[in-house]
Amino acid sequence: MKLRGKLLVSLAAVILFMGLFQSFFLQSRVEKTFENYLSESDQMRIEMIKQNIISYYETFGSLEGIDRILDDSINGQNYGMGMGMGRMMGHMSGTSFGVIVKDASGNVMANTAKNISVNSIKQELIINGKTIGTINVYPTKNSSIERLEQQFVHSVKLAILLGFFFAGIISLIIGYFLSRKITKPLSQLMSGIENVARGNTDYRVAINSKDEFHQLGEAFNQMTNTLERTERVRKTLVADVAHELRTPLSIIGAKLESIQTGALEPTEEVILQLSDEVYRLSRLVSDLQQLSQAESGSLKLHKKNTEVNKLLEVIIEKFQWLADEKNISLQLSRSPEELFIEIDTDRITQVAVNLLGNALRYTPNRGVVTVIVKNEKHHISISFSDTGCGIEPEKLPFIFERFFRADEARNRDDGGTGLGLSIAKGYVEIHGGEIKVNSIIGKGTIFEVILPK
Repeated sequence: MKLRGKLLVSLAAVILFMGLFQSFFLQSRVEKTFENYLSESDQMRIEMIKQNIISYYETFGSLEGIDRILDDSINGQNYGMGMGMGRMMGHMSGTSFGVIVKDASGNVMANTAKNISVNSIKQELIINGKTIGTINVYPTKNSSIERLEQQFVHSVKLAILLGFFFAGIISLIIGYFLSRKITKPLSQLMSGIENVARGNTDYRVAINSKDEFHQLGEAFNQMTNTLERTERVRKTLVADVAHELRTPLSIIGAKLESIQTGALEPTEEVILQLSDEVYRLSRLVSDLQQLSQAESGSLKLHKKNTEVNKLLEVIIEKFQWLADEKNISLQLSRSPEELFIEIDTDRITQVAVNLLGNALRYTPNRGVVTVIVKNEKHHISISFSDTGCGIEPEKLPFIFERFFRADEARNRDDGGTGLGLSIAKGYVEIHGGEIKVNSIIGKGTIFEVILPK
């Protein structure tokens, strides 16, 4: 059964349950209220009969001859209460009474009870604290009142059923349109999932509602964007790896073929050229392997307590000759205090070498490259800033992707394999840190490495 059918069946079941519950509950409440009303009315009549008998005793000093007024008292006449009020109370009650009056000695002074039943009401007749007798009342419900009660309950049941019927119809109509509104975006999402499963990652859904379904649709579109980009990166990666491998392999193959045919002498220079190409292949394979391990989290780290300022001093000393050659000012801004942190020194050194090498490579003569170390509350920040040409804003989101080169005009000898920043990002993240980049065209670029303490 589809979701819409389940929603309608569930709604119908709830309506049916509520209707039955209300019918039973209201019926029992109405019957009980009606019974309470009649019982209170009967109690008032019994009290009136009792007061008439007491008034008679006070007038004549005994209960002799009480039978003469007993029928009138039962029918609603009262010496102290107006005749109209007494008769009205008699008509309000739907119960006839059989009454037995006894004196203090237990002698029957009056008896109007035709049918003596177990269900009786016995009360004492008391004047000024003295018991002058007892009264036994045997109530009998009139058939006309029973019919009236049945008609009343039937009318209530009919009103409940009609209200339940119309409420159920309206609820089902509202439920139908509500279920349609709920299931429509789900159908769109199911269609989108089926398209993505078939490999159509450019499929997008458009959900116009301003609720959770809209957020779900946005999340789906974001997911397909990521899948499309991942697939594009995968294809690009395969093509780039093939391209990077093809060049040195072609050079090696051509030179070896020339040597085999005798067209080229295997001189020391030729062998060195072949060794360079083999080194390039080995470096590419090694970089890809390290990048894969870093991104998968399987790279083993050999952490040790390291003072960051001293580590950076050693790295900068190794690059000082390149800075002097290009007449670049290479500066280190140390933190005021010593900063010890648990890191894999070799991996973080490679991160710093990649970032510092890029900064020096893209900084023109007489430029400035600065390394700044800051001690923050929960982390250590290492910034590598240069005064180079900067990176275009549209290229910044892809700067850490494999084989990406911000300057596509540079060859592989100048720009490397395009894996340096990807490896640096992987090494920093496997330490639980983060690497950020900010660049302004014509002013320079800042790479910030954040390492948790």
